[in-house]
Amino acid sequence: MGTVEAALSQWSEQLEAGGLLTLDFENRQSVSQLRVTVEGRTGSFDPVDNPADPSQALQLPRVLRAIDAAGLQVLDVVRVPQPRENAHQGLADALLGNGFTPLDWAQGLPAWRFWVVAQKCAPLAGSVLVGPGDSAAQQQTVAAIQSWLPADWEVLCSDGEHELAGWSSAIAEARGEVMWFLRAGATASQDLFQRLTAMTILGPAAPGNHRERSHPGDLTGLMIGRNDLLRTGLFSSDILNTQVALEEYCMRIECCIGDVSLAEGEFVSPAALVENPQTFAAEAAQLMQRWEPLLRERQPVSPPSNDQDQEVVTSAPVAPPWQGRAPRVTLCMITRNEERFLGECLRRAQSAADEIVVVDTGSTDRTIEIARSFGAKVIEQPWTDDFSAPRNAGLRAATGDWLLVLDADEFLVEGAAEEIRQLVVDSGVSGYHMRFTNLYTGGKTVGVMMVRLFRNLPGVEYCNVIHEQVTPSLTKVGRAQGLELSLCKVEVEHHGYADEVMASRNKNERNERLFEKQLARDPDDLYCLYKYGDFLRRVEGRQEDAADLLQRCFDGIVASPPSVARGLPYAGEVAALLALEYARKEESGRAQSVVDIALRRFLATPNLHYIAASLALQEQQSDVAIAHYRRCLTYRGQVLVVPIQEGITGHVSWIGIAQALMQKGSIEQAERLLLRALDFDECNELGHLALSRLQLDRGDPGSALRTLMKLLANRPDSAGACQQAAWILRQLGHTDQAQQLSARALELLREHGCDQEVGRTEKL
Repeated sequence: MGTVEAALSQWSEQLEAGGLLTLDFENRQSVSQLRVTVEGRTGSFDPVDNPADPSQALQLPRVLRAIDAAGLQVLDVVRVPQPRENAHQGLADALLGNGFTPLDWAQGLPAWRFWVVAQKCAPLAGSVLVGPGDSAAQQQTVAAIQSWLPADWEVLCSDGEHELAGWSSAIAEARGEVMWFLRAGATASQDLFQRLTAMTILGPAAPGNHRERSHPGDLTGLMIGRNDLLRTGLFSSDILNTQVALEEYCMRIECCIGDVSLAEGEFVSPAALVENPQTFAAEAAQLMQRWEPLLRERQPVSPPSNDQDQEVVTSAPVAPPWQGRAPRVTLCMITRNEERFLGECLRRAQSAADEIVVVDTGSTDRTIEIARSFGAKVIEQPWTDDFSAPRNAGLRAATGDWLLVLDADEFLVEGAAEEIRQLVVDSGVSGYHMRFTNLYTGGKTVGVMMVRLFRNLPGVEYCNVIHEQVTPSLTKVGRAQGLELSLCKVEVEHHGYADEVMASRNKNERNERLFEKQLARDPDDLYCLYKYGDFLRRVEGRQEDAADLLQRCFDGIVASPPSVARGLPYAGEVAALLALEYARKEESGRAQSVVDIALRRFLATPNLHYIAASLALQEQQSDVAIAHYRRCLTYRGQVLVVPIQEGITGHVSWIGIAQALMQKGSIEQAERLLLRALDFDECNELGHLALSRLQLDRGDPGSALRTLMKLLANRPDSAGACQQAAWILRQLGHTDQAQQLSARALELLREHGCDQEVGRTEKL
């Protein structure tokens, strides 16, 4: 325990060039870190190691990062075997039975201690490890890459007949920070190499084609960092067939390090050999049996009910009412002047429903006529400033076994209706989270998960006058009958956020009135405080009110029992929004305090990790920032019950990592990552500004100015680009042009309400 980073830095200074350092430490963690220990991997919601926090456990990944930060290169990690009297094989079965997946136990008893050997030397950028084979095949591979391979890369050709033994020997000799595995006879393009080196900054990467890995379950083409490889461990010595052993090793990489990113590019490689065909099927079956618990799809836990007053007694699932027939589905909607969307919504959903119930709250257009043309049962009910009231009226009128709830501007995607018909057959599920993606002008979001398909159970109803929820009552009623919420892949497109739609709807006054009405009923409603604060953040001039509401919500969550604070799916999002408001006011200390509490006590979200990374970057804590940005990337492809800021599970966090690398002085790595991110989003403002600063630091103001001009051609409203370009022009002696851009920057900052930034700019 303690600041091992400081100790390693001190020891590194004492070492001569070429000197060796050997560390010996136990492979043992605290009880709170048990899941990381037994699974050998971290999950999206686990705490992030913070070198500034001495209470963090001394894990192997932390030691490897600290050695790297101290300017040393790890030569080897020796896993000292566990004394058999200290552990029992039956522990693995017990862990599996309790929901853990002990990755280290797949190869027998886990290591007792780690011996880490490091050297003070100037490392190479990378090592190409060419597998064993006949010399002609090896030379073919070397010839295909040596003309363009950078000078700070080495090529090592393995000897011997067995591929894994050859690659193991090459790893021991390699001095590169990155390892690139190529099978003898493989050929790759320079473009692929450049893409792989950019992606490897984030984690392991491999050649891909149309989003599919070129050689799945194989090492050929894989590029991976040295420390990531050492964390994964050795190849299995118990598997006779190379194909099976490689499959097992690739699975370990993805569990220990993370998903392998794919890079498009030209790549051709022979397949791995099958040395023992007679044992291949048996070894493959044994592999799948060992890994089955890890591969098994885990059902997510449904969000908890806010009702803490009554204990829910769970019974065995009761027989559903649709036994002997197909379950009936009722589509429930509330409408008001929705003629623009309603016809398309009903057209796409009609094959999913046996009944349509529409509660109209005062339409003056053709909405009711359109609904009846689809055979809908229309209930006309006056609007009473309460969204739950018409929702519940629709539920009471429904006769189906299942209820599908949509708004008029929400459209089922192709194939969704058929999937809904399959889902409702399950008699053990109370409802499903469906994926809702918001379509904006020019694109769409990753989306959020919401419960909109659920059983028609007595006692299920919506609550709250705005941002109405059915989950609390559905969870309580469902669990009492032995039913659980689940996820499904049904996707719904929400069209209500297109520019022209938002311009035609003035809902701010109504929404604020409803939020106040809800808080008058329950001043401590955490969910309402969260949604109200989030709403006011986007209303001009209401940021202070938003911060007050978010602070009330945050304080309420912190004051709740730990199980509530950890269980609320939106708690981390409240902290992220509150910290962001403090950061905007340049109160970084308060923002950091909120983030620190949330990371310890709440269920983290990608947005929380992103604001934590931004604060660390601001304080020059580069490694902490990179750890949080990497955690954002672990959510890639996931859809949560809270919204994810667009891009932070991908290219936006790449840009953040690049900025942290710039702080560390890794300019070439940062530039590769920035160019990769801008390939993905060529109009990204933050990426262009970071690349321009990098070019300035490298003494190339011309390139920096061209980067900014390219951004301004696509984003003329970028105040940051105007400011930075004006500074460069002033340094180059173009005073008039600099003055024009400075004036434009001030104009844009005033339009965006950035008063503090205006003051700083005027002083320049």
